[in-house]
Amino acid sequence: MTLRNALLILVFPALMFGAGLIVMTLQPRVPWSLSAVVVLAPYLLALFAAIAGGWFKCPRVVLMAALIAGAHWVVQAFVAGTPIYDREPELTIIYAAVAVLFPINAALIAVKADRGLLSLGVLSRVLFVGLQVAALVVVWDAGESARAFADDLLHVRVFDKDLDYWSLLPQPALFLFAAVSVGLLGRAVLKGGVLDGGLFGAVAVSALALHAAANGAVSSMLFILAGIVLLAAVAQESYRLAFIDELTGLPGRRALMHDLTALSGTYTVAMLDVDHFKKFNDTYGHDVGDQVLKMVAAQMMRVSGGGRAFRYGGEEFTVLFARKELEDAIPHLDKLRKSIAAASFKLRAEDRPKHKPSDLKTKSPPRKSAAAKDIVSVTISIGAAARTDGQTPQDALKSADEALYRAKDAGRNRVSK
Repeated sequence: MTLRNALLILVFPALMFGAGLIVMTLQPRVPWSLSAVVVLAPYLLALFAAIAGGWFKCPRVVLMAALIAGAHWVVQAFVAGTPIYDREPELTIIYAAVAVLFPINAALIAVKADRGLLSLGVLSRVLFVGLQVAALVVVWDAGESARAFADDLLHVRVFDKDLDYWSLLPQPALFLFAAVSVGLLGRAVLKGGVLDGGLFGAVAVSALALHAAANGAVSSMLFILAGIVLLAAVAQESYRLAFIDELTGLPGRRALMHDLTALSGTYTVAMLDVDHFKKFNDTYGHDVGDQVLKMVAAQMMRVSGGGRAFRYGGEEFTVLFARKELEDAIPHLDKLRKSIAAASFKLRAEDRPKHKPSDLKTKSPPRKSAAAKDIVSVTISIGAAARTDGQTPQDALKSADEALYRAKDAGRNRVSK
């Protein structure tokens, strides 16, 4: 994952966490007329996030939204307005249990793959939370001795009390929140997932909200920020699904048409095609073909001259030069062509069988093993055209496509106009 992508994914969660620190430090007073709105807002944001998560098939967002709403309810019902030194059982057991269990449940939610709201993984996590609630009810009804045992367990100190005296959160919750937040941050950076970044932000801000639980208004404002982080993550993920090609990471055809429609005046558009890609796929298989497309896309991301690269479909790509004449764009396209021709990579499909399985009845010849040729390189053909007055985006693309066919007819691995 590139540093740029990591920053794009984490910048909004980091901003919300920073805003949460400011809110927690300033402890702003909420006007009486807005107090009900502030209390209800986390529930509404969690509901919107859950609906959006369900719509885009992101059960992790749905579960995290429910977790945030539940924690907010506990704070408002049992903790808000309670002095930090109060030792009532609602604070030492119910609140402490939620504080300790929140990061554990958040971690289990975050590591789950998004496979549908009714998948076994989602149902098992819902059941696990239900068992926690049932256990808490049993302890609460079991009498003073059970409550005292739960109090001691939830407030066990591994380190000196100086590490937690400043917070309403018990020491186990502080360390669990710290460990889970760091883990989710690392997961977001390594995996490059927008939702992973959003989950990290939601957990980090929720830790602040639970820390500030004694001030119900401030805690509500912090839970509002946690809900906003989730909603922003879903919005980013929906954009990625709609506009970003999953294989190459380039903007897709829908993004191309959006940009073309927004442009007016002069621009140059180029169509690119990987030479003999079908033959390459037939020889080495689709896995290696995907590696080729990723390699080409990586080179296209570095196109010079202000060009923006897109994956048009299959082995076809597009480069758009806004407000640039054709003659000015040609040198940059030729530089891109040369960089792709000079690039190469090692085949990674070493586990591909070297011989066709005997029980596979097919007339197709066996594909070459990846070990038969470790280094692979490809060339591209490019056709470029400038938009003329009165042309629609589709007309400009058609002109570039015609130029691409001229490049292929002339021998490939060249730029035609």
